[in-house]
Amino acid sequence: MSSYEVVVNAKTNLVVDTDTGRCLGGMGANFYRPFVFPFYTPAGHTVIQEFAFDHPFHNGIFVGQAPVKVGDREAGFWGSPPRRSFTDKVFINLGRMDTQQEISISPHTNGIEFIQKVIWRDENEEPLIDEIRTVNLHSVQDGTVCDMTSEKTASYGTTEFQQTKFGSIGMRVEPRLLPVMGGVVLADNNRKGKAEVVQESDSDYVAYQNQLPGHGDYGVLMTILDKDIRGPWFIRDYGMALYNPTWRDSITIPENETWKIGLRFVAYDGALTTDRANNWCTV
Repeated sequence: MSSYEVVVNAKTNLVVDTDTGRCLGGMGANFYRPFVFPFYTPAGHTVIQEFAFDHPFHNGIFVGQAPVKVGDREAGFWGSPPRRSFTDKVFINLGRMDTQQEISISPHTNGIEFIQKVIWRDENEEPLIDEIRTVNLHSVQDGTVCDMTSEKTASYGTTEFQQTKFGSIGMRVEPRLLPVMGGVVLADNNRKGKAEVVQESDSDYVAYQNQLPGHGDYGVLMTILDKDIRGPWFIRDYGMALYNPTWRDSITIPENETWKIGLRFVAYDGALTTDRANNWCTV
């Protein structure tokens, strides 16, 4: 049976199988937000992008939301520097996710679980909401799993997560998996093609898959951890893949109450099958 340890490289916590040397992935934080990067298949191929030139705030596997309103205060937690232009609306009332230094690190049978406290601060550095972020990087028989859960508490007053396309948990997909490189987007009920097959609709899962020369198929799948929820999904051919519960309606959290959401991401080698997807979607 494998055992796992955390190898720290600067501010990145890498999860490594001590028996085989296999790296599952890593998590860390910059000044503006915490996120997961890298994230590897069992064969060692990365399936997410740290950031894109045109969207420098799409960081690996991440949480984002904009706008967020508490009383008469409002801040955006989707964009983060560097800026893209002087007029970009994503940078209005820009807040940041202040990741606290102390992180709980718990090894378990198949990997490592991280729990961190994150304070969402407005542009004046005043706290807007409190979050507990849980990241569980672990291995399964035919894949690498990242379970990310975000528990946001309205500690400073009733909080409104306004209706927006900029919201919740998602990933920036590795370019080699995208349709522009010959990849496909997959969803339940044998849906296959470009992002339009699942964009703004419901699905048990969404995946990006392609063939890697000399290796064969590989890909990344995402599914919502609450099995009573199947969407909506915000999916783009350029690699933004997001579960967005605020796509259709705003969500209001009374003071001192908590809104919890969670996603599972699976990096895999080989072709996706219905049986594999069903196994990974079973929590």
